[in-house]
Amino acid sequence: MVEVDKGKINKSKSKKNKKLPDIDLKSLIIGAVVFLFFPVVAYNKGLDLFTMFAAIGPLYIGYRAKTKLKAAILGFIAAIPLLYAATMGALGPIGAGVTTVSQFNEILIGICIFILGLGALISVLGAYLYQSRSKARAEYEAKKGESTKNKPIKDKKEKPKKKKLEDTGSVSQNIVNMFKPRR
Repeated sequence: MVEVDKGKINKSKSKKNKKLPDIDLKSLIIGAVVFLFFPVVAYNKGLDLFTMFAAIGPLYIGYRAKTKLKAAILGFIAAIPLLYAATMGALGPIGAGVTTVSQFNEILIGICIFILGLGALISVLGAYLYQSRSKARAEYEAKKGESTKNKPIKDKKEKPKKKKLEDTGSVSQNIVNMFKPRR
């Protein structure tokens, strides 16, 4: 009979695949849809201010990605549907006054670089927000661990207590005592 070490079997199953990083596909899909939805609806309804809400998608992707490099790559990927919609005319005509093909190609390349770069940049901002929030949370937890309940009481120099006003029985004397300097 062959002896099998059960510990080695469990270790091999629990290893993570190092070639593929853990990507949150749900956040990638939701972020890409939000990044596409708001500009298309804004163009079709004529609400230009509605376009600014498109940044929510890449911010969400970057926040869930947790690292800046992974956020940039996922933001780049999430911008592809918006790029496709822009090139197909869903965000308006491209180069309405263009007369040559080379001018059209320059405009198209500029749009591609802008949209893909914007998706990556906003996602990196989302990852930065995640990292700064986790850093602040760690600092808060460290401070929370330092409770004042079990710390020794330090001897503080006690401030002299102010004398309370005493009732002398005379109203005029009480008023004079109120304005006298206290020692």
